[in-house]
Amino acid sequence: MRELCRSQPGWDCRALAAAGAEVWRLEGTPQEKSRPAAPGPGQVEALFCRRGGLQLERSGGQRLPLRPGQVLLLGGSAEDCLVRFCCEPFQGILVAMPEQAARALPASLCPGLGGLPAGIGHGARVVTAVLWGEAFFHTLEQLPASEQGTYCALKTGELFFLLHVGKAALLRPQGERYYDHYQLQAVQGVRDYMRAHLDEHLTIPELAGRFHISATMLKACFRQVYGVPVHQYLLEQRMVQAAELLASTRRSVSAVAAAVGYRGTGQFSTAFRARYRLSPAQYRQAARKRTAGAQEFSQP
Repeated sequence: MRELCRSQPGWDCRALAAAGAEVWRLEGTPQEKSRPAAPGPGQVEALFCRRGGLQLERSGGQRLPLRPGQVLLLGGSAEDCLVRFCCEPFQGILVAMPEQAARALPASLCPGLGGLPAGIGHGARVVTAVLWGEAFFHTLEQLPASEQGTYCALKTGELFFLLHVGKAALLRPQGERYYDHYQLQAVQGVRDYMRAHLDEHLTIPELAGRFHISATMLKACFRQVYGVPVHQYLLEQRMVQAAELLASTRRSVSAVAAAVGYRGTGQFSTAFRARYRLSPAQYRQAARKRTAGAQEFSQP
């Protein structure tokens, strides 16, 4: 996966220093081609997806989607997998380390635990629980550049720890329901419509009716394709848009709330704080400080 991402034309692949692991911050618009996804010999890789997504294609025809907020684990027996990125811009973090080090990591963090179970770290698996969403990336951005790679490696260790203590339910089960082209096209239309109408009051029955599918079908197909329920995806898009408006405009908090579908600031502020661990005003202040610091750094 590391070489695949680094070979994408125009991608920003920045190495982050970390002891015992290679960490890369990835951002770019991928090519829509299927390519091999196997890690290097004796390596385990964890890909944290922030934006965009991809789909793994197995030799037996199975498909394994990776969506924002999820983590892809690739181990030594993933040679039969091809990866195809979706057409949207991708952002994420890739952590690669020797398989032996990955197995020993839980014990190094918590002596007495023992090593990673033998089945983990082989093949391709997706952690579906949103363990590290925007809060993870926001914390990462607050750290000095010299410490960001270590933080990512520690978060990978946290993942291995959770898997070690029996949280295997975090992994996506093999095999998924098949949806035809019409259903997939309708669900994509719903997603695009929501993103273009974030300022409106949107409901699942209304969206389903607009695209001529049942509400049950919409919820099931949307969750499989995008990895999250409709309402969670909509909330995420609203919060991302709100964060961008707070950071890049002088609109009032109430105006930003209205622009992403909230009629008042109370509910909006509660949702925003739950997403970013900061109030809208605090987030705006932090964004201005980051911008001022970047401008000062770039001056000769």
